[in-house]
Formats: sequence, C-alpha cells, structure tokens
Amino acid sequence: MASGEKIIEASRKYPKPAERTFQYGTAGFRMKSALLDSVVFRVGLLAALRSRKLNGQIIGVMITASHNPPDDNGVKLVDPMGEMLEGSWEAYATTLANASSDQALLEAYNKLSTDLKVKPQSSARVVFARDTRASGPHLIAALVQALNASDT
Repeated sequence: MASGEKIIEASRKYPKPAERTFQYGTAGFRMKSALLDSVVFRVGLLAALRSRKLNGQIIGVMITASHNPPDDNGVKLVDPMGEMLEGSWEAYATTLANASSDQALLEAYNKLSTDLKVKPQSSARVVFARDTRASGPHLIAALVQALNASDT
C-alpha cells in the first residue's frame, strides 16, 4: 500500500477549497467542475481502499454530470457488479473529501484502512471513465495521481 509521503505529496496538488463542505450522495459528488479536483483525488484514494477491502475486485470511478450544465461535473464510485457504492462507504467518501489538510487526509485514510481491516498487501484494481466535458482531462489527472500515490 502507499507510503504516507506519496499521498501527501500528490495531495498538495489538489488542496481542498477552504470553507467548502462536500457530501457524497446517491449520485456521488456533483458540483461546479472547478471545485471538484480535490474531491476526485480523494475519491481515487477511497476507490483503492475499497478494492483492497474486497480482495482486489474491480472498483469503477465515473466522472460525469450528464444532464447538468456544462460547467458542472461529478464523480461517483461503482462497486464490482456495477451497483452503486455500498451505503456505509458514502460516509467514508465524505470524510476523505472534507479532510482539512494533506496531513488530515493521510490520517483519515490510514484510520479507514485500519478500522476497515484493509490488508495492505492486497492489490487494488480501479477502472475509470469520463464524459466529454472540458473538465474531464483535468479531473482524470487528479484521479490518476491518487491511484499512483496509493500504489494502484
């Protein structure tokens, strides 16, 4: 599993906007795309944890807000059989998305890993896709940074 230094270094590129609180819901996270890069980075970390928890089953990450205005975008996690993210994990997504600093993010990530008894030696597999919105490439870059930092 990832070293803390790799996560902190990558997270510095995607700071959480001050004074913002994010909430994962049935449709994942949805907002103005300019606010989404820190959230997508943190969702990438959670996707890796989810896959490891499920012994390397594939977790999907979808970046889209198909029926929203062009300046919006969203991100959601998809469980191995194509179903929505298990409800209890929505709270974990919200926790990581709202960590106030890079260090707080690492602490929350490590706590989740410990509390959920995630096996660090387990491999993680994450697939991702996006729609054609202009913000897509930038958001995919944030996701890939998280996956790399988490050795996924």
